[in-house]
Amino acid sequence: MAKKDKDDDDEFRPTGTIAVLTIFVITLIAIWATIYWILVGRGGTL
Repeated sequence: MAKKDKDDDDEFRPTGTIAVLTIFVITLIAIWATIYWILVGRGGTL
């Protein structure tokens, strides 16, 4: 069994996780903005 090089662990980039997190944050902001504009359109107060 080959021994893992310690430098490989230091260079690990979780690009998939970052992409999913980015999509989640953008979706959350879009949902919040939609609800905000619905409330403002109905005459809601800040």
